[in-house]
Amino acid sequence: MALVMDHKLLAQSLLQEASGMPWSRYRALRRVEDRAFTQRELAEAMRVDAPAMSGIVGDLVERGYAERGVDPQDARVKLVTITDAGRELMEHLRTLPGVVPAPVSSLTAAERRELARLIDKMREAGEA
Repeated sequence: MALVMDHKLLAQSLLQEASGMPWSRYRALRRVEDRAFTQRELAEAMRVDAPAMSGIVGDLVERGYAERGVDPQDARVKLVTITDAGRELMEHLRTLPGVVPAPVSSLTAAERRELARLIDKMREAGEA
């Protein structure tokens, strides 16, 4: 927790400046990096309401970093996925000096994604 809190504000401002987009867009893109989310799931994960999530996803789609697609299980549901441009942006942002705390920067990109996945899993378990 101390590692996160000590570096959150610095990383947030660096990422916003480097990406040219609000922090909420980075947070959403990070979540859809490993799997598709419905907009509802994404809104719940980020703790924002549906209209706010619609705006966030719309902005990411407009920038070319995400896509809205049809859920093969239910055509009424839209899935949000990351694009190749979104993946490139995320990899670029992770290489910026000062964004990743030193202990975390010792991990490979795959290990950092796994760490993020595990943290998300713990967060979900804490919310249950």
